[in-house]
Parts: sequence; C-alpha cells; structure tokens
Amino acid sequence: MKTIAIRAVAVVLALTVCLNQAAWAADTGGDEHPYADFGIGAASALCSIPYGAAKVAVAILGGVTGAFTYVLSGFDKRSADAVWYTSMGGDYIVTPDHLRGKRELHFTGAPPGTPQTGAEQQN
Repeated sequence: MKTIAIRAVAVVLALTVCLNQAAWAADTGGDEHPYADFGIGAASALCSIPYGAAKVAVAILGGVTGAFTYVLSGFDKRSADAVWYTSMGGDYIVTPDHLRGKRELHFTGAPPGTPQTGAEQQN
C-alpha cells in the first residue's frame, strides 16, 4: 500500500511539472523554451486518452443510432446523416494547438449544409 502511495505522488509530481511547462508555453507562445514543447505534447497525449475514449464511444453509439434512424425513418438518408455527422464528426484527439488556444476543440460535428459560425468559417 505504501508503494502505491509513493508511485501516485511521483506521477502527480511528474504531471505537475509537465503541465506547468505546458501552461508556460501557452502564455509565451511556446518558442522560447524547448521543454515547454515536450510538456504541452505530453499534456495533449494525456488529455487525449480519456477524451479519445469518450469520443470513440459516442461515435460508436451514434453509428448504431444512425442506423436505427435510417431504418425507422423509412430509409431517409438525410435523417441518418444528421445523427452520423453529429456523433462521428469532430476531433478525436487533443492536439497542442487545442491546448494553446490556436484551434477550437469540437466534440461533435455538423451535418453538411449547416451554417458555421465565426472561427469555423475562417478555417
């Protein structure tokens, strides 16, 4: 039990050091400190694990729900596409640009023909 507590403290300490560098990189632009790039990369990888798992679960459920929508709507592809694009679209990983605020992180997508707002129109 004592070794688990020591390992947990070591992991929290390591994450604190990495995330501190990531926050510093976001404030300064990330070009001045080589460890900041490592820290923000590690932070994006750590954030991507739970986020990606949740996103994949939603995409799988959306795929199944879209299939049911397709069949139950009398094979209306537009109805199914609304479910599929919304649940399967979006970002599956968190990138350093997301953490730096250079790109927006989208958990869901938008069906084709949906008007986009502000930053999405610029990209």
